[in-house]
Amino acid sequence: MNILRAVGEHIGIFSSPISERAIEDSFAEPNRDSPLLKTPQAFPAAIETEVPHCCFFCSWCGQKILLAHESAGLPFGGPAIRRIEARSIGTVCTACGHVAAYSLFRGCHGYDTRHKFMPALHHGKTALLDMLRCNEETCVFPLPFFVTFDAEFCEDNVKEFASRWCWDDLVCPAGHPVPSPKWLGEAGAYRGSRDLMKLGIPRAR
Repeated sequence: MNILRAVGEHIGIFSSPISERAIEDSFAEPNRDSPLLKTPQAFPAAIETEVPHCCFFCSWCGQKILLAHESAGLPFGGPAIRRIEARSIGTVCTACGHVAAYSLFRGCHGYDTRHKFMPALHHGKTALLDMLRCNEETCVFPLPFFVTFDAEFCEDNVKEFASRWCWDDLVCPAGHPVPSPKWLGEAGAYRGSRDLMKLGIPRAR
């Protein structure tokens, strides 16, 4: 401080005792008992972002069925961004247990004017459960079947849940009847779903 005072006097700058004391306090060890230091820092909460979902209405009970579009491979997006090619996709209504085909493409099996895209928060994990084949041997349109896993419904108990679903009216994108998957009657655990978000973007058509 003597050096600073001497320099200040040499060039004609004089500081008050209050300002000098403030400078000295700035170099002093902080008081650990200060209530300011004990106050927890407030960090902004994580912001949840809504993402586009396919919103279907159950053909039986009318409840909404939401599937994250990106997690489903963007089947109803533009050709350049699709990870999966499908005119219709299959899923289950968890409210009534009926499975069905749904589509956002006009004129395709499962299309309804109520079906739409809508923003929603991620809930669970949407995954491709199976590519289901119809009873028509010459048909080349398998039905991608999606489910959304959550805290109660997962790959470990998917066979238990799926055995109670109603599969009677499921059809492929061409309209042929689709039977329940063969793995329901097989011994052992379910072989695993596919996370389409980890697949690369296909070539543009």
